[in-house]
Formats: sequence, C-alpha cells, structure tokens
Amino acid sequence: MFKRISQDEWAAIVPIISFVVIFTIFVFATIRALRMASKDRERLSSLPLDSSEKH
Repeated sequence: MFKRISQDEWAAIVPIISFVVIFTIFVFATIRALRMASKDRERLSSLPLDSSEKH
C-alpha cells in the first residue's frame, strides 16, 4: 500500500562530511593557538580590555 521511504546515500554522507570539515577547522585553530608565541598571546588576550592604547 505505502512504499517505504528510503534515504539516498548522499543524505547519510553529508553529515559525516560536514563533521569532518568542522573538526578539521577546530584542530587547525587549536594547533595554531598552541603554537602562538607568548608575546602574541599576551597582546591578543589584552585586546578586548585595553582601550587606552591605540593600535
């Protein structure tokens, strides 16, 4: 009477691809932040709170 609705193969692959892309961006950003020089880390950490100094 009713036909069973079947998912296409691409519908199962899209979430996996999007997860891999987001995970790769996260890992890249984490590695870049960990390898940053301490001078740059200190400067970037004070940017939102430091309004007296002009850059």
